[in-house]
Formats: sequence, C-alpha cells, structure tokens
Amino acid sequence: MLEVKNNEILLIDDTFVPLFKENDAENLKPIQKKFMESYLTHRDSMSVEEWLLIELKINLPEKSDQEIQRISSEIINTIIVSEEKKIALEQAIMNGRSKESWFASETKRATAYMSAQESSKYLQNLDTALGSANDALYESIVTQNGTINFNPQLDGFIAEQYHAQTFNLNAEATGSQYRAKVLQPEGQGYTKNSVDVVIIDGSGKAVRRYQSKYCKDAESTLDAFRKGDYRGQRKLVPDGQEIDIKNSTNVIEAPDGTRSNPLSKQSAKNLQKEAQSGKWNDLNWSEYQAKDLAMGIGKQAGQAALMGAAMGVGFDVAQKVWNGESIDGEEIVETALISGADFGVKAAAAGAIKVGAEKGLISIIPKGTPAGTIANIVHVAIENVKIISKVATGELTIKEGFNKMEQVTVSTVAGIAASAKGAAVGASIGTVLGPVGTVVGGFVGGTIGYMAGSKVGETVVKGIQKVRQVAKDVVNSVGNTIKSSVSSVWSGVKSYLSW
Repeated sequence: MLEVKNNEILLIDDTFVPLFKENDAENLKPIQKKFMESYLTHRDSMSVEEWLLIELKINLPEKSDQEIQRISSEIINTIIVSEEKKIALEQAIMNGRSKESWFASETKRATAYMSAQESSKYLQNLDTALGSANDALYESIVTQNGTINFNPQLDGFIAEQYHAQTFNLNAEATGSQYRAKVLQPEGQGYTKNSVDVVIIDGSGKAVRRYQSKYCKDAESTLDAFRKGDYRGQRKLVPDGQEIDIKNSTNVIEAPDGTRSNPLSKQSAKNLQKEAQSGKWNDLNWSEYQAKDLAMGIGKQAGQAALMGAAMGVGFDVAQKVWNGESIDGEEIVETALISGADFGVKAAAAGAIKVGAEKGLISIIPKGTPAGTIANIVHVAIENVKIISKVATGELTIKEGFNKMEQVTVSTVAGIAASAKGAAVGASIGTVLGPVGTVVGGFVGGTIGYMAGSKVGETVVKGIQKVRQVAKDVVNSVGNTIKSSVSSVWSGVKSYLSW
C-alpha cells in the first residue's frame, strides 16, 4: 500500500512525494537544537514573542526587520489560534457536542473564507445537489399539467422524495459514492408492489430497496404492508413508527452509513399543506451549508489522520538522527509535553523549520512557504506525539488515539479557515494535511519526542509502531475504496476499531 522508491513515497493515489531525507535531517538538526536550547535558556527572562523575534533575526540575517516581524507574528498567531480551537473543541465534546456540530458553528464564522480552491468545488457540488433535491420535490408536488396535486396521499409521495433527496444531500456532503432515487416509471406513476426508493452504488447497481408507507399510525402502516408483496424491500415508515413495526426503519441507509433525514407523518402532512397552499419552502441551503460541510471536513480529517499514521516515515528519520542525542533542558521539554504548556516548544520547533526552509535545507518545503503553514504542521505534529505517547503507555486505546488525532485535525482546519483568506485556505490545508505536512510533521514530532529525553523518544517510537500497524491494516482493508469515497475510509476505521 505504501512503498519507498527512489527517495519517494508511493501513496495510494499513485502520486509520489519526496521523502524527508536523512541528509536534510542532519543539516536541520543543529538549527533545531539551537532553537530549542535558546528558548529553554531564555524562557524565564523574556516572552516567547520577544525571544522568537530575536532568534529569527540571528538565523536569517539576510531578512529585513519587517520580514522577520511578519514571520515571527505569523508563527505566534497561528499557534495561538490553533491552540484556542483545540481547547474549544475539547470543551464542546465534554459538553456533549459532536466535532461536526462544533465545526459547523465555526464554519458559520468563516464562510467567507471557504471559497478557497479546495472548498469551492465542494460548495458548488453541494449547491447543485440542493437544486436537484428541490427540483425532485417540486416534481412530486405538481401534476403533469403544472398545477398543484391535491391528492390526499401527496404526503406519501413527498416523503419518498424527501428521503431520497436528503440522502443525496448528505451523501454529497460526506463524499459517499451512494445515491438514492425514487422509482417512478415514466407514464405509469406509482404501481402496485413496485419499489418506491432505491439506493445505488457508484457503478449504478442497486444495493438497497425500500417500500414506503406513510399512514396515520403504526397499525395503519403495518396493515398497508400486509396488503402487498414487498419481499426484498425494506419497510420505510414515518419517524416514530419504526418502534412499533418490526423490521422497519425511519430512514434509508447505504452500506457506508450514509442516511436520509427522518420524517414524521405530521411533518409530511405539513409539507403537503404548504405545497397545496402555494407556500412551499424549498429545502433550506443554510441548513446544509454549515452542517454538511462540517461532515465532509470531518470525514476528510479522519482520512488524513489515518493516512498520516499509516505513513509515519518522518518518525523513522527522527529516530535515526536523534536517537542518543541530548539537549540542555530536556526535562523541561518533557514537562511541557506532559502538562500541555508547550506553546514555546511549538514556537521553537516552527522557527527552526522555517529557518531550514529559507536556507534551502529541506527539499520538500520550498523557500517562501508561509510561516503559518509550517506552524500548523508543527502544532499537529506535537499534539499527535502527545497522543501517541498515551497510546504507547496504555492511557489511551488505539481507537481513542485515532479519535483524538482526528479532533486535532478538525480543530486545526477550523483555525486555518478562521485565519487564512481566499486561495490561501486551500493551499494551507493541502500542505498541512497532505503528504508533505505528514512527512515533515512525523519528523518534527519524533524530534520533539527525543528532545524530551531518550525515554520519551523510545515511548514515542513504541507508540507510532503500534498505531502505524493498525492504520496500515485499515488502509489495506479499505484501500480499494479510498479513491472513490472518503467516507468509506473512515467507516472502515470505525468498523476495524469497533472493539
């Protein structure tokens, strides 16, 4: 699934990414050591902001004071935002919210910035899906001559379209390959015993069939099912009635877990009354824009966390370069990682990588790479190292570790969306979560582990080996679906880690 070839990593999408070479690591090592020891020496006598400004000026004398100020401020501000978002998400989860719900609220504040290159196509597709949903619903409401249908069973027809179209909206947002449609043979309308709703996969093959009955109560709905032959079809019923009707469901659902939204009998009736009164309200874009964008990003975050753990090559380089090496004040680094008070450690690590990039010492990070992008790579790397260490010691299970890493990624994306503008959003997310960020982040994380002492470094290595093996197994088990469906990857993770 992953192989090294000509100093490159072969990824699942058949693209090659340069390795973080040992020669680069050796050249970067003295800069990393100098930055960390300098920070530890001055941490009590000056603020991180003051220290970083001076250290960057010493190491990049060719840069103007204005450039140094910009680089320093970008690193500091990025880490501040990333940590704030991380804490905010953790608090939200403690209060019972999901990461998707939290991200949705964050997205509302940063909607203007979500038109970046990577996000614009996503939003356009979602908007198109919404338009299709409205069109299909409209077709179920009007008769062939364009007038409102006053059939008393209109609520049942609306319900079928509602389930199919809300399923498709959710599938579009989460990257699912599956789609739903109402089967209504042209010229025949709804025929006896025919399938009402079908879910098809990416190749057009039907994988789920549903018969929908929307009667006034569970007893009436069950009686309607008894009057037909619906073998091979699942019973789709109004929300709430599934409790009283055996082997029924209130949503349609694909094998990957994508679902429609439940709809009660009363809600279906309300939609019918709205349609027949001429006050029909289309499905509201705003309901999906934040919510489903969050779901989509959440799925992608899961994929990024999984793939990053499966690769882990940066950790290998760090182990070779830093094993046996010590720095003055390593116990302070260890304490910072354990306590979480690692702002200065992150700033020092980000500053060192930025200097290395500007000096041309890191082949996979070009000169001019934004300092904020590098700071986010470092933030994710150090947070993940802390998680991996807890997995190694048994404080967290592998499943809990994956969930924590996913949260770090989601909160970091929220921070990028809140801070960057225009195309910079997509570029930053692509670098931080992509192969380059993953490889560099692995090296940075491994380096910080060894800077905290050999014991911590060995624990990190133990943890990454444990996490990587499980991640590779998951990638292998769902590898064939990765190209076509992000959601397939994360559903595979959850299935694999279901213990």
